[in-house]
Formats: sequence, structure tokens, C-alpha cells
Amino acid sequence: MLTWELIFPLGALALGVMLAVMLWRNKHRNKRVDAVTQAATREEYDHPDRYDNKTHDQFEAEATVANRRRPAIGRG
Repeated sequence: MLTWELIFPLGALALGVMLAVMLWRNKHRNKRVDAVTQAATREEYDHPDRYDNKTHDQFEAEATVANRRRPAIGRG
């Protein structure tokens, strides 16, 4: 049976690993599609009744095009 002296450091270690992974993912995320993501979110919140799969697919296509056209920000 684990004692509290072992459980607390394991919990702290798990939180530390999760924090490190989230920081790494945020650093390496694709920043080129931020504008499209913001536009899609604004559209969905402003007009939830009109936002359907067709609109979602349109924004997804724009993000794909943006991802192909521009070089990655901050990478050589």
C-alpha cells in the first residue's frame, strides 16, 4: 500500500510532466492558421444557427490553404 509520502511526489511529478508537454505543444503549434481559427470561432458564436458542417468545411479548407502557402513562423 502506498503511503502519502509516495503519493504526493508522484502527483507533483505527473503535474510537472503534463505542464512540460503542454508548454512543448504550445511552442510547436501551427501559428499560421490562427486567423482562420479566430474567424471560425467568431462566426460560430455570432451565428450559431447558421454555422453548420458546410461552414466548418469552408473554414477547414481555408486553414489547409493557409498551411500550405506560407512558411512556418520562426523557422528558418
